[in-house]
Amino acid sequence: MIRNLNAEWRAIGALPVFFVGGLPRSGTTWVQQLLNAHPRVMCMGESHFMNDMVPALVSAAAGYRKRRAEGRDTWAPTVRGPRGPQLGPMVQMAFAALVRENLDGRSATELAAVGEKTPDNIMHMKEIWAVFPAARFVNVIRDGRDGGLSAFIRFRSKLPNDMTRADYMRAYAEGWTNRIRAARALGQDKAYHEVRYETMHADPETEAARLFAFVGADSEPETVRAALDAASFEALSGGRQRGQVDAASHYRRGEVGGWADTLSEAEVEAFETIAGPLMDELGYARAASRAGAA
Repeated sequence: MIRNLNAEWRAIGALPVFFVGGLPRSGTTWVQQLLNAHPRVMCMGESHFMNDMVPALVSAAAGYRKRRAEGRDTWAPTVRGPRGPQLGPMVQMAFAALVRENLDGRSATELAAVGEKTPDNIMHMKEIWAVFPAARFVNVIRDGRDGGLSAFIRFRSKLPNDMTRADYMRAYAEGWTNRIRAARALGQDKAYHEVRYETMHADPETEAARLFAFVGADSEPETVRAALDAASFEALSGGRQRGQVDAASHYRRGEVGGWADTLSEAEVEAFETIAGPLMDELGYARAASRAGAA
């Protein structure tokens, strides 16, 4: 029993690790489902490992250090609690434990890579690479006008009652711009890969193959096709076709460019006034240029 457990832990510890992040409603769940559909890749859903478990571990270690330093309830020589570099292995073991708990029948020895998707990972890239120096990071990028519109619809009940859609598009534009720029800067000399939501729609086979190769898995055409079928909008939405809207579903619409027939000119302007320069860099045409081309 112990021998088998140790072998499994060793197998998990030897696997390449990756993290998936991006702005809310950018397609991170689609990418997670696609990766997890690969027979040799395990990509966990939203564990919030970096913004939930890691802070809890750090806080627990700090509390332990404080109690030991005070000698609380101790009647003999005490110890020093772990800190600094010693916390890294604790976090790594916690991630391995999370992986093991969620294998769901898979064998760790048959996997090529393990990872986790939480959109907020995009804000924790520095911390990720501090603990997992060889980690690979997948940043999912979507036209912020589509992402902002989808996020407003999805999260409307949690927003202030007086927040208009234009207000939200303005706020989303700030986050979209700042987080993508920061991610690209941090990823310059690291294992960093961008997945474009729109390119995944236009050429899914090529983009999925690139994604699988990036995390360290094989990208044979039959493997790619099977994973794409398992992670298709139709499969994930319960049978709806792309364009058939269900506002209550996580998989709401599944289309590219829906913002153009939904957002008002003022709402588009609210986004583009802030995000325009980055849109230009990324190749997203502004509304004015689209209108001119038409």
